[in-house]
Amino acid sequence: MNRRILFVGGHTGGHLFPAEAIARALIDLGGGTPVYLDHGRPLEAKVFNDSGMEKVPAPWAGRGRLRGALSIPAAISLLREQQISAVVGMGAFPIVAPGLAAARLRIPLFLHEQNRVMGRANRWLTPFAAKVFLSFPLTKASRRLRSKMAILGCPVREEFQPHEPAQGPQRWLILGGSQGAEEVNRRMLDAASQISQSVKGRLEIIHQVGEREVDELQDSWSQLGFRVKVLTFIDEIAEKIAESHLVVSRSGGSTIAELMAVGRPGLLFPYPGHKDDHQLENARYFSGGGAGIVVNPQETAQELGQKLEELIESPTRLAEMAQRAQQLGRPRAARSIAEMLLIHLEARQPGRFSEAVTRGEAIHHRVEAS
Repeated sequence: MNRRILFVGGHTGGHLFPAEAIARALIDLGGGTPVYLDHGRPLEAKVFNDSGMEKVPAPWAGRGRLRGALSIPAAISLLREQQISAVVGMGAFPIVAPGLAAARLRIPLFLHEQNRVMGRANRWLTPFAAKVFLSFPLTKASRRLRSKMAILGCPVREEFQPHEPAQGPQRWLILGGSQGAEEVNRRMLDAASQISQSVKGRLEIIHQVGEREVDELQDSWSQLGFRVKVLTFIDEIAEKIAESHLVVSRSGGSTIAELMAVGRPGLLFPYPGHKDDHQLENARYFSGGGAGIVVNPQETAQELGQKLEELIESPTRLAEMAQRAQQLGRPRAARSIAEMLLIHLEARQPGRFSEAVTRGEAIHHRVEAS
């Protein structure tokens, strides 16, 4: 039986890359054909293009978030036409219509939440879900959710694996090119201007930014006397994280998961524009495990600069934080989620339940061991 499993979620890397990771795990397990619901966004064009991973256009693409969420009849037709066996929702409003359509057609619905605070779309769909996969323990969970949830981690791509920090000069990776990360760029430059000239030479920096900011930031760093390479896009991001001793970034769930999978500490600037403060909660979880530092919005450039200088002068502390990050990591999350998803689908087929239970016990023991 060729199961066609539909993946749908928001249009950012935080939703797309975890979906890709689960899809690849399903293919490796021979568990079916992943199908991605494409809304025609630029980043979607870079994901789910490999052999075995199909795309189907969303009939409501371009009609706005609200109209898309209400397009349940169109979603029902799509699931029928594409002969979908299960729907995997990765969060955000694009999952609402397909999720409700799956419930209407009695097709199994699975949800994944990347953050410590569950988003509205996932909350709305939880009553209809067969299973809810979590990246981290939630700040709070209802009784209904607790009966369905499994904390298996945030799926990361295969290249994000534990890696010992490299020898040589201290290297920092600043991820300042995603939407809303201008604050990271500005505050790091302001803080760097406070660092003593005597320690600047110990540091090498790669700073990833938007295309329009490259020349300006390169000039700014040069004027401050730092060795910095400013890039617009990093293809081998896992490799760059592995080569770094500290990563400076926002604190989305997938970013935190990648740092934990490789084993790297983070200097984190939670995005303040979310009402539920989920990036702040992610950062607190990471820092609470001894793996990161959360930057206070009220910190002055001088205070942050002093903190940066202390990190430059404390390679042993960074190494300890890297070890803590790795201890928190779940680099096998994608495979664990894919296996549990298949257990639920196999249990629905006559004569397959005992096999599904056996596989489930194996997963349980592996998760407990991790």
